[in-house]
Amino acid sequence: MGSLAGKSPANTYKSLLKVADETNGVTTSLSQIEDGEGTSTCISVGDDNFKVKPQSDNTTITFEVENASGSNLLTVDTSNSVVKAGTSQTAVNTQLLTFAAYNLVPLAGTHYFISCPNGAFTSPMAELSNGTGTDPDTTLDAGNTTDELVNMLFFAPYNLVIDDLKFMASTNTDTDTIINVHLYKFTMTNAGGTSDGNLTNGTLLASGQATAVDRNVIKTVSGSVSSSSVSSNEVIACFVENQTNTDSINIQVQVKYHIA
Repeated sequence: MGSLAGKSPANTYKSLLKVADETNGVTTSLSQIEDGEGTSTCISVGDDNFKVKPQSDNTTITFEVENASGSNLLTVDTSNSVVKAGTSQTAVNTQLLTFAAYNLVPLAGTHYFISCPNGAFTSPMAELSNGTGTDPDTTLDAGNTTDELVNMLFFAPYNLVIDDLKFMASTNTDTDTIINVHLYKFTMTNAGGTSDGNLTNGTLLASGQATAVDRNVIKTVSGSVSSSSVSSNEVIACFVENQTNTDSINIQVQVKYHIA
């Protein structure tokens, strides 16, 4: 680092920092930090407050705190509106959402809702299906089984961002099966009428596949995120499919997300 010792201010003023308020200096009001020729920085200070705001472009590292070895411990990402912390650099408002099913009895090639939260650990839930295509159906009018849908859905109270999906799965026989998992978001009707609870506008958020699943193993799979954004008042549902046969499924799905 250079020194200003013995150097004239006329030759070094560009490297000096000052507050923009050259008359009053630091006061109760924020004043932007500038260099000696008046170029603004991203920092503003007052006698009791401090602000960082990009001047030209948002970046993933607008603000950083590092340890002595240079690893980030706190970062503010203004490009994605995320604050990350710790050695893992995980969003500070990260949450885990769990879906689970115990002894779910499927028909081959049918997508079934997985309950949320973990009620399936204490008692089996009703098998509620939603399609037999490659992916689950994007709409559902459950009719007189809408009451069974309640415990299958997660209502998003805020805008959310899906970061990751992982699941563990096993079945109840020695026959190898293929297990598919899909995470979807839906618009749920809430208009005060008889259609309340109907699901529309289904969109794939994340998915994963486990192969060679049987009762002798627990297959652990990291899924892939296809679309991460969930708006407030939408609902999230998770589906499981035994692609191969009718062997019963035990499954637990963890969804990592953060509030946008």
